[in-house]
Amino acid sequence: MRKGLTVFAALVAASLATTSLVMGASNALATPDHTMAVEKTVAVTPVEVAPVAAMPAAETCTRKVRVVYSGYAAPTGCAR
Repeated sequence: MRKGLTVFAALVAASLATTSLVMGASNALATPDHTMAVEKTVAVTPVEVAPVAAMPAAETCTRKVRVVYSGYAAPTGCAR
């Protein structure tokens, strides 16, 4: 019990000590607070928008057909 408590205390102490080192290193690698603003004109190109034709209405089948084998060809219209 005492050995486990000693190991746990050593781990807590090591984590507390390394936390400040890690935070200091991450702050050193962070971007600086001072930034130099640079003004630059940017060319803007207009985009033409063209109307799109409406999709054709889908075919509606008047009767239900059970397809046993459709093959490899693309289906055309309603299966009959």
